[in-house]
Amino acid sequence: MFIENILLALNSIISNKMRSFLTTLGILIGVASIITVVALIQGIFASIDQQVQQLGSNIITIEPHVETRNLADYMNNRPELTLSDADTLKRSISGITDLAPIIFQSSQIKSSGKTRVSLVYGVHPQYQDINGQYVEQGRFITDLDLEYHRKVVVLGQEIVKSMKLGEDPIGKSILIRNVPFKIVGIMEKRGSFFGQSQDNFALIPLSSALDLYGRIAGHFVYIQFRVADMKQLDNVKQQCAVILRRRHKIPDNKPDDFKISTQEDIVEMFSKVSNVITAIVSGIVGISLLVGGIGIMNIMLVTVTERTREIGIRKAVGATRKNILSQFLIEAVTLSFLGGAFGILLGMGLGNLAAHLIPHFPPAHTPLWAIFLGFGFSTGVGILFGVYPAGKAANLNPIDALRHE
Repeated sequence: MFIENILLALNSIISNKMRSFLTTLGILIGVASIITVVALIQGIFASIDQQVQQLGSNIITIEPHVETRNLADYMNNRPELTLSDADTLKRSISGITDLAPIIFQSSQIKSSGKTRVSLVYGVHPQYQDINGQYVEQGRFITDLDLEYHRKVVVLGQEIVKSMKLGEDPIGKSILIRNVPFKIVGIMEKRGSFFGQSQDNFALIPLSSALDLYGRIAGHFVYIQFRVADMKQLDNVKQQCAVILRRRHKIPDNKPDDFKISTQEDIVEMFSKVSNVITAIVSGIVGISLLVGGIGIMNIMLVTVTERTREIGIRKAVGATRKNILSQFLIEAVTLSFLGGAFGILLGMGLGNLAAHLIPHFPPAHTPLWAIFLGFGFSTGVGILFGVYPAGKAANLNPIDALRHE
């Protein structure tokens, strides 16, 4: 009987193709919208997660931080995180490996009459191991470069390309803030993320960066390091917080003037943001599903009226109220299910198309749960708005139905 009802529903849908299409249009658009948004957001999340996995989850970053929305107030009361803080952490906590303070500023780079502004980082030799990014040509910064304040630089590929430094720029010189630096290495390409190049940077020895920016730059560093044992990750974070609060003389009732974060924290933060965005969009799209459901209910009521005589005949030959109810309910669910199925396909297509058309956007990704969510939404709408028309059909008096013209 169930299979027979599905066949009857499909036959009714095929017999009224245009009406069926218009009926399911609201469901189709609603589900397609949800799938498109989810595919784009999950594509971004998958890209971030992939980068985090490449770096490793045992990296901790400490940066100067204060809770304020006023930029002028932040700059006037800018919290300090110093090279001395970094040295103290390295000496005091046994679970830390590859600790490397970083300073960076936006600087003007010149070469052969070409000029561009890029971020120039002052780094330690451990930088490439911590960040999982290595040189493709030449070499990286060494301990000797650091010790002797050598004016050497490792460039991102965007700078090499935009400044036309050639296929083999190793050994050439560029000017950073009008100070000559010798190119010793080119980093491997990382591409773009959200339209922002990840290859537009220059790396110089930390000691040379202090010479370039002034010793005061050493009061505003970022500290990166690895934790040897993942089980000690939370313990190391707590130790860092205790040591830094004591060094910065922060009272117990005052918040930290620094921020300690792990790669997992970044993923978790973005996950929360993406979930909020998905929930908001789903709520808005729910209106479209509601309209689609009302459309299904209206058409099913019309269908009941058109097939009143058929219902009377079926009841006269022994069809029960349950048989009639299931027939029309299955028809409503089939309509919404088909709308959901085509909506999922359309949403996946639109998601991939949008990701392709938006410059440097990560590939769209449609998780399995989103597909089940789409089918669940559409089926639920079919049941919700199909019950009343189905009930009306099931409650028809067979004698009155047979008299209907």
